[in-house]
Amino acid sequence: MIKKYCLIFALAVLPSFGFADSLTPEILALADSGVKAVYALDFNTAEENINRLLTEHPNYPLALFGKTMIEWSRFEYEYEKSNPEQAKVFEKSISDSIEGIKAWLNENGPEAQAYLALGGVYGVKARFELANRSYVKAYFSGRKGLKFMNKAAKLDPEMYDAYLGEAIYQYYAGTLPAVVKVLAKLVASGDAQKGIDYLNMIKEKGRFSADTATLLLVEISIESDKYYNPLLADKYIHEILAKYPDNPLYNFVAIIAAYENKKYDQVYASAESFLKDIGVKPLYNDIYTARSYTAMGTALMAKGDYKGAAEIFEKSREATKDQEMSRWQLFNELRLAQCYDAQDKTELSAPLYRSVIARKENWGMDDLAKRHLKKPFKPGTELGRMSPP
Repeated sequence: MIKKYCLIFALAVLPSFGFADSLTPEILALADSGVKAVYALDFNTAEENINRLLTEHPNYPLALFGKTMIEWSRFEYEYEKSNPEQAKVFEKSISDSIEGIKAWLNENGPEAQAYLALGGVYGVKARFELANRSYVKAYFSGRKGLKFMNKAAKLDPEMYDAYLGEAIYQYYAGTLPAVVKVLAKLVASGDAQKGIDYLNMIKEKGRFSADTATLLLVEISIESDKYYNPLLADKYIHEILAKYPDNPLYNFVAIIAAYENKKYDQVYASAESFLKDIGVKPLYNDIYTARSYTAMGTALMAKGDYKGAAEIFEKSREATKDQEMSRWQLFNELRLAQCYDAQDKTELSAPLYRSVIARKENWGMDDLAKRHLKKPFKPGTELGRMSPP
């Protein structure tokens, strides 16, 4: 089964406004401000700046891509991929952006920045389809995105950001489900190591995508079995935090990296502090409550304290009872059931497993729930990643 992208990496094809040399310095500054706002998860500021840019320059490709990225980021970060209405807004944004960029190309002829933007939109479309397990659709959208990014690189070989499409394709094409690998071989096979080499090049030479490449390398170092390198992930995420110290998602990734490095006491303390910041610090919203409990509870499970972990997950249930169910909340229900199993309380765990299975949107957790219904979770069992599937 294909690895899920971590939540924090939806910015993998962040817009590169700086290539628009024909625009005034004032407009470029506005665009750059919009980009930084997206990285900071300040979507309202980003949207305001990008809308002003589109007002003065209708169909400007990278602004259209920026608008798509904002809608994707809202869907993934604010709504945990679980809000159908926001999904519709996002899908419309994709359609409008593709139409607008193609209109720009028809009017202005081949432009590297336009092809870069078009490739980015198709790349985000692929990520959306991937999240919905539409693997074949995701493959073909990704191929279109790669084609347009390669056109951008051909027009401007020193536009290192344009190689991001090739990097993502090469790596993930080498880790696709079997059905998609068959399709991939009809066109071109992926080379995961080559993708990583591209990401390292972009990290060093990219003007606008260096941070993006770094974040993807963090993800790979945590999520990949073959390229698993938690020490590298910890190093790179702290490089990012040095630039964006107030971004809650990047701070949470640092907690994930600490978990992968088996620093369980640090994980618990950092997650507890993170939880206290919710509603106090800017951008630390209620949507992060469940994952704070995930980190604390999983750290205790890793230390063998299943009773203490169960208490944490029970607190999570109470703290998030008025929120719409999210991946992290449901994962905490699954973890709670495992903790009950570990204490021989199967009369409490079984109903939880069944409730996970019964949910229409269970984010792929039903397989594990079914497994534990047949064979209860035992103390000392490998927990796997800290994040939900």
